[in-house]
Amino acid sequence: MRRTIDRVNRGLLALVSLLLLGLGTAGLLRGSGGGADPVVSPWLRSWARDRQVLLLVVLAAVAFVFLWLGLTWLLAQLPRGRPVAQVALEPTEHATGLDVSARALADALAADVRRLSGVADASARVIAEHPLALDLDVTLEEGTDLTAVNRAIADRPRRNLLDALELTEVDLRVRLRLARPPARRVA
Repeated sequence: MRRTIDRVNRGLLALVSLLLLGLGTAGLLRGSGGGADPVVSPWLRSWARDRQVLLLVVLAAVAFVFLWLGLTWLLAQLPRGRPVAQVALEPTEHATGLDVSARALADALAADVRRLSGVADASARVIAEHPLALDLDVTLEEGTDLTAVNRAIADRPRRNLLDALELTEVDLRVRLRLARPPARRVA
């Protein structure tokens, strides 16, 4: 989904930049004497003078549309939803209800993932409460088998999280990336 939005943004920005480049080039050619005709004809000047109020209303409406489109685009770029601070769990046979700090939940999962072999670092955050969803960013050491780490995450840390919260399912979105190699020092 994010890649599609990025592609649309790049396309729209390219179109706007080509339009502005064309208008700027036309303006430079016109200003340097590239055109013999006046920029605004006498007929257009008299027409605009006679309909000054209508022209100002139309220009204000066009400006408002451009402002609305710009603000809509800007708001679409912002992340959706507020961060989750507390996770309210459903009643189970052992508890009538439980509120867990989202930070504690994410830290516990990240600490469990850091214990896996081949993992250099891990961080997590709760992104949705119902159903429970977490983003997990895992940095792997060089030469680590990606499928083995993915299986290990599903096996132990995910299972520990489900067992601790007495849940049957959790949406765990894992992002794996390789650690940067250490910088070489020249003695």
